[in-house]
Amino acid sequence: MSDKILPKEIKKTDFKKTFRGYDINEVDAFLETVSLRYERLFEENTVLLEQLKTIKSDLEVYKENETTLQKAIVKAQDLSDEIIQTSKKRAENIVREAELNAQKSLQDSEKEIMTRKHEIEELKLRNDKLVEDVKLFFMEKLNEMDEFVKSRNIYKMELAKHENENESTEDLPVEEKTNVMKKISINTANSDFSE
Repeated sequence: MSDKILPKEIKKTDFKKTFRGYDINEVDAFLETVSLRYERLFEENTVLLEQLKTIKSDLEVYKENETTLQKAIVKAQDLSDEIIQTSKKRAENIVREAELNAQKSLQDSEKEIMTRKHEIEELKLRNDKLVEDVKLFFMEKLNEMDEFVKSRNIYKMELAKHENENESTEDLPVEEKTNVMKKISINTANSDFSE
């Protein structure tokens, strides 16, 4: 049998019948309950994997944007250096006119740098927010898994309690045993593992 069990395989599983074995109806009811819950978890897992794939894809896009932004910053710095050098050469050739042009170019460069820095800060804030959103998403999913494990442990404790009650009802007539089994089936049908 493979590691991956499908819900329909749980439903179709047959057990060997023995003289003093488990009650067939109880086993069938339990298999039906396990199959339904497993199917629900299987579907939720598929949805979560799709969401994770989307988040990874989005993260790759943001990484590419960050690389492009870093290249733009280097180009802006190179451009700024080039403008300053050009302004100095003009200042040497035409003293007054070059000084005015150099000042204007320097001011334009500083504005460009400030604009780029502002854009960079905005992108950093967006990136930080995205990282926080992804962290929160995973924390919520981890909390949901913790709740699921707690619920499953409670269900196991209830099932053990019902098994103890079943042992104490062995001497009861068949009609009363059927009522006890119906009560167990109803209680397990009302349990919810998805939260």
